Amino acid sequence: MRKKAAEIFSLIISISFLISLSAVYAEGEEKEAEKEDLYPAKSAVLAEAATGQILFSQNPNRKLAIASVTKIMTLLLAAEEMKAGRLSMEDTVTASYNAFSMDGSVIWLNEGEKMSVYDITRSIVISSANDACVALAEHIGGTEEHFVSLMNKKAGELGMKNTHFVNCTGLDADNHCSTAADVAIMAAELRKYDYFDEFLLTRLTYVREGTDRETQLLNTNRLLKYKGITGLKTGTTDNAGYCFTATAKRNGMELVAVVLGAETDDGRFDIAKELLDYGFDGFELFSPEFDAEQLTDIKVKSGVAKTVSIEPRRQLQCLIPKGKSGDVDYLYNIRQEVSAPLKKGDQVGKIVVLLGNETLFVVPVTSKEDSEELSFSKSFWFLFKGLLSF
Repeated sequence: MRKKAAEIFSLIISISFLISLSAVYAEGEEKEAEKEDLYPAKSAVLAEAATGQILFSQNPNRKLAIASVTKIMTLLLAAEEMKAGRLSMEDTVTASYNAFSMDGSVIWLNEGEKMSVYDITRSIVISSANDACVALAEHIGGTEEHFVSLMNKKAGELGMKNTHFVNCTGLDADNHCSTAADVAIMAAELRKYDYFDEFLLTRLTYVREGTDRETQLLNTNRLLKYKGITGLKTGTTDNAGYCFTATAKRNGMELVAVVLGAETDDGRFDIAKELLDYGFDGFELFSPEFDAEQLTDIKVKSGVAKTVSIEPRRQLQCLIPKGKSGDVDYLYNIRQEVSAPLKKGDQVGKIVVLLGNETLFVVPVTSKEDSEELSFSKSFWFLFKGLLSF
């Protein structure tokens, strides 16, 4: 596998700069089908969570069954409910017959059994329990069907264009599918919340501990000891094969590695680890640092305020090859004088941030203040106020 990682590194570095990968990625499956897969998996993606930048992709838009990786969306909706104050870890969930009837990975919920959201969610995160997942979905959505509609709605809001959910668990079903690119989006979104961080890094624990129905929860994520690991979710079914989404964070940069349809159980973890290694070894998160001397006040012609202060509209980040931050160039194109009226937020220029021949950012420069047009009446009023001050 190390040989393949080296092949990937030399391949991508040779494409002048990682931004160009986004264009390759956007061309879709027809182009992807023309190249030989580098990994023994149907699809794979390595992305950075905050920026969404793609560092590596293999058939990223191929629609596939994703097994229990589906539960990332179930947990995301639960996290949003918690943030909104409509759900708490102390709430009680009552298992329905539908939840009781689930097969696969389960914690053996009985119909009518009550369990806290804390125990339900950790059963989902750690042990991928299908019965707990359905119980939570019904608790939030009333029915699993309504909850699934909320899952699909959220997928649309996130721009997951090639995703359609049929259930909340990921059990094989017709037209239940997603893509590695879409999974990376929802994984990055879930990582904005910390409600499940404790569970994501727990290897072994129990629910109903100390009772005759004590049930073991064993985390199937074999990368729990990987440096900086933050999660996330495995999944396996006959249709999906071996799937895994891993997230890890170092030096403020959180990477998302998605592997769908790996040929072997070990393979999904090996691939994810190599993708994460590649990202952390080869790239760094870069934030532009602007020259304050280039952002001095500008004049306002015919304005009540003769000058206004200016600022970059937003602070952006992107990934660049490690060690290249010193090679970044800045082109300032800012007007020295503008005409009134001028409102706060009006654009007065731009800053182009470059690495070699590649444009990293084009950052608008805007006014921090208003400056009304100086009319005859305003001029007379200012003159009158000046006379009164003597």
